[in-house]
Amino acid sequence: MSENECHVYRDRESNSTYVGDPFVGVPVSRDIVEAVATQFHIKADSLARALREVQNTSVINVETLFTGFDPLPVGRSDEGLLYVLAEADGCWDTVADQIGLTEDGRDAVATAHDRQVREMVGDREVRGGSGFVVSCSEFPADAIDDIVAVVEKTRLTNRQATTWILSQYVPGSDAIARILSIPESVVQSELATVDRTTRRSAAETRTLDVPGPLTRLEPEPQSPTWMGLDWSRWFDLRDGKTLREELPRRPGLYRVRHTELPGLMYVGESGSEGGVRQRVGLGLSAGLSGSDRQTGDPHGAARPLQQITEIAGGNMEVSVTTPPISSNRRHRRAIEATLVAVCRREIGWTPMVQLNREPAEHVSSPHSELHRELRNIAERSSYSVPSWQPWRDVTAPHWLGLSWTESRPLSERDKIDSTGVYAFRLWREDQTGERWGQTVQEMGTTGSISSRLFKLQNGYGDDMRFSVVALDGLSTDTQRRSRELREVRHDIIGAHYLATGTLPEAQF
Repeated sequence: MSENECHVYRDRESNSTYVGDPFVGVPVSRDIVEAVATQFHIKADSLARALREVQNTSVINVETLFTGFDPLPVGRSDEGLLYVLAEADGCWDTVADQIGLTEDGRDAVATAHDRQVREMVGDREVRGGSGFVVSCSEFPADAIDDIVAVVEKTRLTNRQATTWILSQYVPGSDAIARILSIPESVVQSELATVDRTTRRSAAETRTLDVPGPLTRLEPEPQSPTWMGLDWSRWFDLRDGKTLREELPRRPGLYRVRHTELPGLMYVGESGSEGGVRQRVGLGLSAGLSGSDRQTGDPHGAARPLQQITEIAGGNMEVSVTTPPISSNRRHRRAIEATLVAVCRREIGWTPMVQLNREPAEHVSSPHSELHRELRNIAERSSYSVPSWQPWRDVTAPHWLGLSWTESRPLSERDKIDSTGVYAFRLWREDQTGERWGQTVQEMGTTGSISSRLFKLQNGYGDDMRFSVVALDGLSTDTQRRSRELREVRHDIIGAHYLATGTLPEAQF
């Protein structure tokens, strides 16, 4: 042994040669281990052994870092290793005491971790302390760039930004708590802090909320400020006289609820000359009371709404909103799609009589469980609701939790299987700026993907990028399948509008 050689372990016997491959299970690459070993004049196999032991301790792990410090995730390996930066150098003293490392061994282990993380960071300018490599196989790799972007643009702590971004990738605070190994109460507290910060600061709002006329902070469909809109009070839908007197003559949107059933019955929009007063007060209300023949303006939702009240009792109520932007037909229809999509996400099914549904016709017979049966019918007749995780990056490979194909230029459209029904999205490759700032040129659904992509290529050229997702589980009934495809279009157009503040350029 060289007289300049140092030891990793205080116990001399622990520094003996390791039997077997010393680099198996080591969270740092062999090149880095050997380079650090040379730097500290220690044996590479002893350092590898120490790194493996550190990985198995309870000192340097996700729970320790996210509970006691403020780590910033900067990368994740295919093997489920999470790379973070944190001001947590004191942890290495605890590790050294626990597994018996010398000062040189402690410093070498810390240097190896830091160098591995710095290699992952590369040329990016990311600040956050020293590097740590920990096991966290459930952490979504796609979320990391979003976390770093939020930290750079807001005053959120690293943990708050991590928690908030994860809420867009995984279902619920309990799942976030499991990934980060922290109490669910801490997750809920951090998310509440993010919401308060969003409301308080215009700078944070531009990043943490959404860029258009809506907000993500009020998702409950019956809220008086649902999606950030100023909704009217709830009116009895049968009280046509009051509706005709009080509703505005401006373009806008409206929602209908039943007094004894959850969620919404219907969401609509009106740009007619008489605004929401004509559409709701003269059309929908009159249709519900059977006097629509006198108005000459029948509403398709009136009959199924009336059928529900006839068998289930209760009342139908309506609330309207007329934001200035609703005078623009395209934006008004995009907001309607967003409201339907968010209602589906929050409640779990499409508004009961949306898209010409007539749930009352499928009720077996009046009975004590009628309300439950109506809810079950609404859920069964709705196409599966996407997870919306993630939703902010509209060109992400797993946008809305769907399995989109890898993006390709339209010149490679022949690589897509021509059979089946698909949703598609199309965007320009030369878009610059942040991922959350990207917009889609056109999106929709089709039962003939080859023909649709051919037409898109003729219209946009070879270089426009596209991605598709197969729509499984569609009904074999033509009418029902048509409704399901409209639900999918509501989901993707609505999510796009909420995320970007704009609708796809070719839509509506």
